[in-house]
Amino acid sequence: MRHSSTVTDDDIHPLTAEVDPTAPGYGNHLSFDAILRRCGLAWTTFLNGLPGFGAGVIVPRLAVDYLSEVDTGPLDIDVHVTKVGTTSFTIRCAVTQEGRQCANVDVVLVSFDYSGRTPQPLTDEQRVHLNHHARD
Repeated sequence: MRHSSTVTDDDIHPLTAEVDPTAPGYGNHLSFDAILRRCGLAWTTFLNGLPGFGAGVIVPRLAVDYLSEVDTGPLDIDVHVTKVGTTSFTIRCAVTQEGRQCANVDVVLVSFDYSGRTPQPLTDEQRVHLNHHARD
């Protein structure tokens, strides 16, 4: 599933009034946390489109490889499943801009019973739908 959006100057510059442009890490690009927020929207949209995912999930782990800056303009996030376990599954968000790979975000999600505050096994229906979107 592909989630597309556009990065604007307002997305890039919300902190510039507070940040010294000569400070380390400053740049004219989308910040690391803004990239993660867009990935969160992408994987949430992906899950909401799958039958059987009305129950809760939690994120106990994520791993990020930032590969290139994200500038203003169109941004694509391809979402697919890389692993399905008993109570958890892993989703990869591959962030690209104009054909340039910008980041890979691997998100471990656990099916979670919020009332009991415990992980719960994925249902057979959830497994089928997750495996349908699986690739390495």
